[in-house]
Amino acid sequence: MFHRFFMALIFTTMAFGSQRAANDTVIIVDDLVAITLVLRSSGVHVRAITVCPADSYLEPATKATQLFLARLGGENITVAQGHSEGINPFPDAWRKDAARVLTISALAGIHPAATNPLAKEDAAHYLAKLLSGRQGYTILETGPLTNIADALRLDPSIKRNIRRIYVMGGAVRVAGNVDRPGHDGSAEWNFFNQPQAAAAVVGSGVAITLVPLDATNKVPLTRRFLDQLGTQSSATSQLAVQAWRLASNQPGTDQYYFWDTLTAAIMLDPSIATMENLRITVSTTGVSQGRTREDSRGNPVQVAVDARQDRVERLFLDVLGR
Repeated sequence: MFHRFFMALIFTTMAFGSQRAANDTVIIVDDLVAITLVLRSSGVHVRAITVCPADSYLEPATKATQLFLARLGGENITVAQGHSEGINPFPDAWRKDAARVLTISALAGIHPAATNPLAKEDAAHYLAKLLSGRQGYTILETGPLTNIADALRLDPSIKRNIRRIYVMGGAVRVAGNVDRPGHDGSAEWNFFNQPQAAAAVVGSGVAITLVPLDATNKVPLTRRFLDQLGTQSSATSQLAVQAWRLASNQPGTDQYYFWDTLTAAIMLDPSIATMENLRITVSTTGVSQGRTREDSRGNPVQVAVDARQDRVERLFLDVLGR
């Protein structure tokens, strides 16, 4: 059973995930399902969600976030937009395709709720202001680390109010999933999109739990699990299964995995993963830019290297079935 605790949470750089197989053009909705899991978990208070233009264009990503919040009954959750594009943009076809999540029937007739305001300032300035108070926050990163890196650059002192950042990103002891001309394939897309941001956050001294491809590769999203989730009558289960099926059922899709969703699950229950404390650096230039390396000179990071398929699936069935 996952832990019962109070967590003040910021969801940051939500951008519909980033884990695609080479030449794949599926819509990615994993971080929207991660939001769904967290909002249905007891003891967690989501304070804000920031969006960056990564594997989706900014406006449809923002709208999808607002509609999911409204559908889930979230209240008093500020949505803030980041405007920093990564130096290695995601393919245009992927970014356009992401907007298809807005067509699922579970969102029909739903409108953004006035109780979840859109911040007037950009995501970095909003985060810098929010984290400058006395409240401590946990941050769940499901996209490139651009927004939090920009916030730390604006005000390095906000580190004192970041309890831990859970990051979906990197590939430490396994191959990456970037297949771009001039790159050696060692990086994962979130870190490749803006490697300088990844390096800055990993090197910041903030406590980090990294959930790289090493762990997510161990937890495929199976049709058996989706069928089981689909039998649950709760509106939350139906929202999640429709979103996941939109991605995983598309022709040409390679194996789909728990990516951002695994990171959210580990945040709620760290016992579902096998952790190692490693020293990590992020390459920022050259044919390996975005690569995460074990390096004795790197910063200490808690790294998920494995995960329990049965425990992950049970957590989602239990929480989304409420």
